[in-house]
Amino acid sequence: MPFLIVPNEAFGDTATIWVGAIDENFDPAVTVLEYGSNQIPLNANWIDYPPGGQGRIRYQRVPLSNLQPRTRYDLVLRIGGVARADGVVTTIPYRLPSVGEPPFIVFLGSCFYGREDPSGYVGQTYVDLPTAAKPDIKFLCGDQVYLDNPPQDFINPLRSHEWLKARSLQTYVNNWTQYTQAGGFNRLLKHNANFFTSDDHEFWNNAPDIGLNVPLWTAKESSRDKWMQLGRELYSAFQTTPGFPFSFAVEPLSFCVAETRFNRGKGGSSLMVPEAFERIGEWARTLKGPGVLVLGQPFFANAGSRFGQAKDRGLPDYAQQYEQLKQYLRSSSHSIVILTGDVHYGRLSYATLRPELGTRLYEVISSPMQLVPGGGGEYEKPPQVFGSVIGEEEFSRRRGHFLTLEFNAPSAQRASMLVRFWPIIQKGVPSQAQIVGKGPYELI
Repeated sequence: MPFLIVPNEAFGDTATIWVGAIDENFDPAVTVLEYGSNQIPLNANWIDYPPGGQGRIRYQRVPLSNLQPRTRYDLVLRIGGVARADGVVTTIPYRLPSVGEPPFIVFLGSCFYGREDPSGYVGQTYVDLPTAAKPDIKFLCGDQVYLDNPPQDFINPLRSHEWLKARSLQTYVNNWTQYTQAGGFNRLLKHNANFFTSDDHEFWNNAPDIGLNVPLWTAKESSRDKWMQLGRELYSAFQTTPGFPFSFAVEPLSFCVAETRFNRGKGGSSLMVPEAFERIGEWARTLKGPGVLVLGQPFFANAGSRFGQAKDRGLPDYAQQYEQLKQYLRSSSHSIVILTGDVHYGRLSYATLRPELGTRLYEVISSPMQLVPGGGGEYEKPPQVFGSVIGEEEFSRRRGHFLTLEFNAPSAQRASMLVRFWPIIQKGVPSQAQIVGKGPYELI
């Protein structure tokens, strides 16, 4: 599968489509992207990676405009009139559907270790979703690749940076092209919009600090800096290039996607630069309805444990910005839902946000889609870091999974949220999906 289409963000009247060619020579002058009954020429703007004309992958992000809201567009990459790759993107509605109408559906997943899913069961589980349950958009909240696993590959610290670059590129290629007769991760990626955030395994465990599973490769600051730069290059090539947190609305719901790993400071200094972090505060303060905040790690969490010279850092380890984030959330006049992953178990928790307004802060965790060997996965109850935090009954039970969240609008200023758990097929046998918690939950 040398040619690929992966939709990136999609909104009401615009979308961004990632197209790529791996180890292929082709003529851009006869290359077009079809979307619905339209097409756009791709004779320019190709980027080679690695750069310098020796790229193994050529890619570009194609902006589509003047689209119709909540409309499906079939995508085809044609070269010289021959179809070489396909996909689909569906634009989002401007407003949530009313109760009783088909809901606006959001996918939530994280942590996909492709080497442990040779049959493509994660993708097959996605493909086999009932038509009425298929998501409009997807949030992939980090660890879409594991560049630092298996750790035995990194026992020899004398291997070159060029070896690491080639190995890391191949890891991305393997995941992005995984395609089986019934499934494969590529099938998941090419169906509807992907909103990406990164986490540490897009670099190494505990990046940008000393790695817990690759300590020899990350012992020197100079080595960590080079690996971080490599991880940023690959993430920008295959997933997205993060900027400041950005928001979009499906009224009355507002989404904010915040990247907390790509530009994370060393030694627990910062999750992102202060100017970017303030965007979250501005979003929370100005909400006109319920909000959904997408992060790469859980908010309801304790500080990380120390392992020798390294500390496994989560959001609370960045104490100043973590406390500021609490203030940002409490500044909202509306309920907020945090969507995240990382920790290798699923969990739905909530706490009171503004008691005088009756608002709540919810957190929904989905992890892993495919567990990395030795990755743990023991469920942890939510810690009491935001007043009294209540966790719904455990549902993941060490099973690979993803979640869908179904949103409707019971009134002009409120939303309802129903969370569904979809366990990954095991040995070709699907498992029963289930509703998580006591939903639907009313967001005010």
